[in-house]
Amino acid sequence: MPEATLLLSAAYLLPIALIALLMVGKAPSARRKILLLAALPAFYIAHFLGLQAIQGWPVRTPPPDDFQLLAHSIREPGPRAGDDGEILLWLRRGPDQPPRVHRLAYDRQLHQALTEAGERQAAGRPQRGYRRHQEATSGDGPSPESAARLRFEDDTPRGLPAKRG
Repeated sequence: MPEATLLLSAAYLLPIALIALLMVGKAPSARRKILLLAALPAFYIAHFLGLQAIQGWPVRTPPPDDFQLLAHSIREPGPRAGDDGEILLWLRRGPDQPPRVHRLAYDRQLHQALTEAGERQAAGRPQRGYRRHQEATSGDGPSPESAARLRFEDDTPRGLPAKRG
């Protein structure tokens, strides 16, 4: 989150600083004006990306190693070319952390695990997710690439605090 705030601040301050530099001193040349106008779209793109990062849009980063599963949404691959499906996970790292949405590529095993976790959630049992790293296997045996798999378990309920005096 701090990187996004820094990026957003830079997207605001750099164009203002560049325009201020052009206004100070002698009249800006046509070349300087053209360079500034050509650079402005880069600042707009940085601003857009910064807003995405701080507004809760799904991130494509892998989930943390330990998290509380709040909800999920699964879209299976479609018949159209290029429709590979996706899985959205709403999760929370810790009790004091805000929820975050992670976008993952569709995976049949993850789909099954989330369906089972969703049934347990519907029965009133909160779910904790864990990311474990394992060797991905191909037809020729284990590959050097590591694939992260998610598993879900019932979250241990917190006990009530001790009663005072």
